[in-house]
Amino acid sequence: MVTDDLHALLTRFVRTNANIADIQWDRRMSPRLLFNPYLKDYEEKKKTSHYFLLAASILDDQMVGFSENARNLLINLHKKFGTTRLFEITKAHLFKEEIEKYSFYNYLGPRKEIIPETLASVNIFAKFKAEKDIIRYTSKFATPKDFVNELTRSIEQMKGIHKNKAWTYMRWMVRPEPDLEIFKQYLPKDLLISLTKENVSVATSLGLINSTTSYVWKDENTALNAQLKITEYAKRIFPVDPTKADYPFFLLGRWLKRKKFNRSTLKEALQFFEQIQKVTDQPQVHYQKLSRYKSGWEKETARMLMQIHIPFGYETITFPLPGDKYTPDFILDKEINGRKIVLEPHYEMNLKQSSKYSLFKQTYGHKFMLILLLKNDLISFFNKRNILTNDVCDDVWPIEYVGVLINKIKTGEYEQDKK
Repeated sequence: MVTDDLHALLTRFVRTNANIADIQWDRRMSPRLLFNPYLKDYEEKKKTSHYFLLAASILDDQMVGFSENARNLLINLHKKFGTTRLFEITKAHLFKEEIEKYSFYNYLGPRKEIIPETLASVNIFAKFKAEKDIIRYTSKFATPKDFVNELTRSIEQMKGIHKNKAWTYMRWMVRPEPDLEIFKQYLPKDLLISLTKENVSVATSLGLINSTTSYVWKDENTALNAQLKITEYAKRIFPVDPTKADYPFFLLGRWLKRKKFNRSTLKEALQFFEQIQKVTDQPQVHYQKLSRYKSGWEKETARMLMQIHIPFGYETITFPLPGDKYTPDFILDKEINGRKIVLEPHYEMNLKQSSKYSLFKQTYGHKFMLILLLKNDLISFFNKRNILTNDVCDDVWPIEYVGVLINKIKTGEYEQDKK
């Protein structure tokens, strides 16, 4: 049973983060969409409903790897083909030939080869079943569930346990801002929260379901049962709009990744986020941000981490700071005295950057240990100019010997040196 204090913490977290725009159209992110999804003109709404059905159909870790990749892929295809042709292509090989040219192709998921076929199947559905007007077509279906069932009958990669992608799409189309509220005949209260891995992590931590393993998705009935339990709990927070909790649960589930899924861990995370809110007076950190290595030293650091088998995220989290924000390069899935390790490779340093690191250390230092990686011959130079004062970071390490540092972290020798 969820205790009152944990429920209160979670409710505040959801309310704080419920108005964050979905990653598929968040205007703070690059590249930008080539259209405004909030326009009220009917023709624009038709375009939006079709475009985001394409996005939802490939929103699967096995296909795109990260949500940003779905966004990036669709934007690049939109640039190449234009709106009309993007929606008209029903031959998978036309998508395939273009997708394989993209520099981020190798960052897509292990089943990326089915993306072209999936996009083509969406266009076949929109063209021949919906007659190029998905909004009007939805009028044939009395409830969101009825239309979800139609999508899962028509689009292979939305069938069975992949039905959660159809429910994500319906949230986008039915809920008001920050979602898009295009299918106005449906009510938010009739939506189900999508069964993502992140939402399952939250539900397991709450004790709503018993497992986060593949058992949850072993068949459609098991998955639906878990989905209903998550949605029923969300209705305790928003009785007439349960999927308002969907995206906040997703954000929270990202944070819980690789942690123990129990009420104690969940409560600790929520208390941490509440502290961030009090310090910065901003919504909590934004997740699921995929970036590319920008320098040779970043590539080398990533290579060493992978070689020594230390899991890490690269630019995965942006932390709000008072009057600023900071996205660490590498956050290791390795802790020292309860603090996650942050590695920040740098060629150059200036007072503005050191001030940001100092602010990060003041705000989040109880949870994160910041290690700057600098060229060996420049460390003394930065020290002399008071750029590397004691409050800037927890440690400075010669970047030329990053492999030695990572090995010490792996073996526990670094932790012993710090005691």
